[in-house]
Amino acid sequence: MSPPLVRWISRWRESADPHVGLDSLVAGAQPGASPERRLAWLRDLSAWVRADLGDNAEARASSSQSVRLKHLLGVLDRQPERRAAFAETLRAALGRSDAFDLLIETGMPREAGFLGEFVRRVFAKLLPEPPPTDLSELFVQVFPEREDSERVSGITTENWQGILALLGDGEGAADFRAGLSQAAGRAIEALAVQVCAETMPSVVRTRMRGDSAAPLAAWGLPEAARAFVVACAAGDEARRTQKGEVLRAVIGRSLMETEQAYTHLDDQGVSIGVVYQLERIRAQLQRAGELTELLAAPEHLPQVLPHFIASLIRDVHDHHSVRALLAQNFELAARKVVERSAETGEHYITRNRDEYREMLAHASGGGALLAVTTYVKFAISALNLPHFFGGVLDSLNYAATFVAVQLAGFTVATKQPAMTAPALAAQMKGLDDPARMDRFVEEVANLVRSQSASIFGNVFVCFPLTWLLGSLMSGLLGLNPVDAAKAAKTIDSISILGPTAFFAAFTGVLLWFSAILAGWADNWFAYRRLGPAIANHRRLVYVFGPSTMQRAGGFLSREIAGLTANISLGLMLGLVPVVFAFYGLPIEVRHVTLSSGLLAASVVTLGWGVASTAPFWLAVAGIALIGALNVGVSFALALQVAVRARDIEGIRRRSVYGAILRRMVRQPGLFLFPRKES
Repeated sequence: MSPPLVRWISRWRESADPHVGLDSLVAGAQPGASPERRLAWLRDLSAWVRADLGDNAEARASSSQSVRLKHLLGVLDRQPERRAAFAETLRAALGRSDAFDLLIETGMPREAGFLGEFVRRVFAKLLPEPPPTDLSELFVQVFPEREDSERVSGITTENWQGILALLGDGEGAADFRAGLSQAAGRAIEALAVQVCAETMPSVVRTRMRGDSAAPLAAWGLPEAARAFVVACAAGDEARRTQKGEVLRAVIGRSLMETEQAYTHLDDQGVSIGVVYQLERIRAQLQRAGELTELLAAPEHLPQVLPHFIASLIRDVHDHHSVRALLAQNFELAARKVVERSAETGEHYITRNRDEYREMLAHASGGGALLAVTTYVKFAISALNLPHFFGGVLDSLNYAATFVAVQLAGFTVATKQPAMTAPALAAQMKGLDDPARMDRFVEEVANLVRSQSASIFGNVFVCFPLTWLLGSLMSGLLGLNPVDAAKAAKTIDSISILGPTAFFAAFTGVLLWFSAILAGWADNWFAYRRLGPAIANHRRLVYVFGPSTMQRAGGFLSREIAGLTANISLGLMLGLVPVVFAFYGLPIEVRHVTLSSGLLAASVVTLGWGVASTAPFWLAVAGIALIGALNVGVSFALALQVAVRARDIEGIRRRSVYGAILRRMVRQPGLFLFPRKES
């Protein structure tokens, strides 16, 4: 590496932490310097204060920042002339920029919608920052890390009193304080007007108001804010306190109405656009409340100010983060998805012998239909179509079978895990209680047993029925859907020694994703109120009659999630391998029931003599592994999403796993077969 390149890299690294000493900072305080010089000085001061002292006894007692500020204030107290220049330079760097945008825009989404905000944040990550023109832009450069909020919070009240006293020294201190107070008052009024305007559109208003016809509390915010700001400007302490209490009450009621809107979203479906607007309204209300606290009690400024600045730092970095934006806007959508899945998943959990036998019967029906699907797949393969068209026909074959299974009331084993995981996550609270833990482990046993019953019903019916159908076609019609070479290749492709495990795990991901699409479709259907819209569509009612359309609307409301899951899964099983093959990636799918059908069809061609060979039993072991990975991967992914969407924290995972393992050791049969009923 050339010396100039090494020097440039070294200087680039040093630029993040310039290592400016305290003496240089004190000496470099020059009120008459250019704005650029003052900005560079302020950045150096911020870097010096934020730096960690390491293993320092005094820092351990409070914080590194408190120790540094105490030392800085002590140095300035011993040098009055330097103190005056330092204070004036600090006020010049802060006070000659407008604080209005800092108070109403910093940390707030700046665009009117999710997509625009997403694009803004991406470009902010990629493009260099321009020189700051106001305090809002300066703020981000002075506090470049989200962890700075913790550093600010850790500064002692004594140090904050010293900082405020430093800013209050000198001839320009009164104008500096007045300017900040006026900016805070104007920000409160602006935020109140913005919230009032943003709650006017019907898409927000109807959700915040619910069934009530009364006006929203947010509509009274501008009047309450104006009265409070006028009282602050008049200097009447009693009136300021009284008007501040009124404004805080209106803000509190507005926040409650915002929470009411979130409840409405949970009940009626989630829109990312509406969630984004509600998040903006909530952030503006919280900011208005914080500014009210600052102006209502100036005597408490050393205690209140650090929390306000720390909140600003968190907000500005959260609203510069693309990841935080995605997490914030998709949280409610994920919650709606898993709640729908949890409701559906309850139907897939068996808790007694009658339900276990019923699950076996439903799974047997699903296995029978998939036996027919196996031979349709071989017929499509025999056409020797181009890969894309063959994949399309395979997709239609799978999708039609899965929809038929749904409409007939049957079950496919691998469709259950992504539905049952959210139902299990709903019970993962309060597990510190031994009784709750015991019930949770019992539910895990019920769930595993239900999965076992479904796999048994699917595989133990699909395999013999596929063999029987193949034997009938071969013996009676002289048709042999599979030639010997293809049959041998099929058995090898299922072998546990090949890439079966990877393909089966990948199929588990597709199974999980189909459940996510199902939850999204159900939420979209509910949010758009398409069920009632279809049932009451004027022209459709005129053509087909009101009773027919009522049944159609009710059917789609009930079955849209299942139809989406089944159709999307069929399309993915058939087309995803084709798409990967286009890019030269030999990715395939392995579905446990379809694989058992393929093995049975191969036995028809090769005869039962193949059962005495090692490849056959390796394929049997491969089917067992496929079933475990199909179920395990989709269940694990669904459970993770459910736990995150329900905001479940503090679960003692080791104790949960330990309780499940102990139950497996003591009662292993309980996870496969139902217990005897008294």
